[in-house]
Amino acid sequence: MRRALLLIAPVVAIGVCGAVVAVASHESDAAFLYRQQHPITIEPTALETLVKKASDPEPNGGRAPARSASCQPGGSAQQRNPWHCTVDYASGHVIRYRINVRPNGAYEGVDPTGQFVISGCCVPGAAPSGA
Repeated sequence: MRRALLLIAPVVAIGVCGAVVAVASHESDAAFLYRQQHPITIEPTALETLVKKASDPEPNGGRAPARSASCQPGGSAQQRNPWHCTVDYASGHVIRYRINVRPNGAYEGVDPTGQFVISGCCVPGAAPSGA
């Protein structure tokens, strides 16, 4: 009888350890699922900060830096597309862009005439790479 207990006890101990590891692993899956179901939405200030980095695209604008940018979301999903951003350049030019943010955070925009394009990467709050 004691021999049987000596053989069964280690197997039971390993089983209990495996159960503890499985439960702990499941908790991290729950956090992952929560992030998938409740993604962080992009905030206007995050996009404004990136859009301000683009210099004036007007030929006579002298590549002037942006003084300010104001962005308004057009939707309520994670990326909140399409965005409408107004950029005020030091040259005095003001350009309005319609911008779409991809799930990986890259963004592209164009002015109403289709003449000026803006793009870049990566907007904070978008899904991390590989997600």
